[in-house]
Amino acid sequence: MQKQVPYDTGKVKIGLLYTPPPPKPTPEEDWAQDALLGGSHRITDLMLTTIQSIAAIAVIILVMLLLGGN
Repeated sequence: MQKQVPYDTGKVKIGLLYTPPPPKPTPEEDWAQDALLGGSHRITDLMLTTIQSIAAIAVIILVMLLLGGN
């Protein structure tokens, strides 16, 4: 995107120093920044459910490998 030339009245350039605000960060960006800066490590309900589901699947696979090796 090309920077727009400020409006020139002949004496004053209106908007010469204006810079648009940066885009709002996504939740993933907030989480990554929080983790990198050593902030509080909040675990949301969705993240907790995901971790528990992955752990349950890993336990099931481990049991299947141990018992089904005949």
